[in-house]
Amino acid sequence: MTRDIIQAFLESQSTLALATVNAAGQAEVAPLFYVSDEALNLYWLSSESSRHSVNLSAHPHVAATVYPMAWNWNDIRGVQIEGEAQAVRDEFLRERVLQRYLAKFLLPASFDTQIAVTTLYVLKPTWLRWLDNGVGFGFKEEIEL
Repeated sequence: MTRDIIQAFLESQSTLALATVNAAGQAEVAPLFYVSDEALNLYWLSSESSRHSVNLSAHPHVAATVYPMAWNWNDIRGVQIEGEAQAVRDEFLRERVLQRYLAKFLLPASFDTQIAVTTLYVLKPTWLRWLDNGVGFGFKEEIEL
């Protein structure tokens, strides 16, 4: 049941906060548009020279969170994620994910050139925690993949 809730939630949201570790061992966080799939993998587009891309190429174990804006404690809900991230090199997979990405986000045609030269990344979760204060304060359930 929790897996279905997480999958539906990920499909309904737009932005993940990706935490990586830099060469000095310091944490860095970047907000990114993403799409997800039925295996709960998260995909995003980014330049290979961006800080988070450089960081994850050296340290692929990352953490992320996805959550909607909330102003009341009982509206806090979201998912925490840990896993391995890497560039997607499979062109067939890239095309399938890009179709999903472009259907989810209404980007102007002027972005087409940039998207064509941008790298697709995937976060393959090994652990997820669903949080939902609407169920009860501090409610959480975990999944290991």
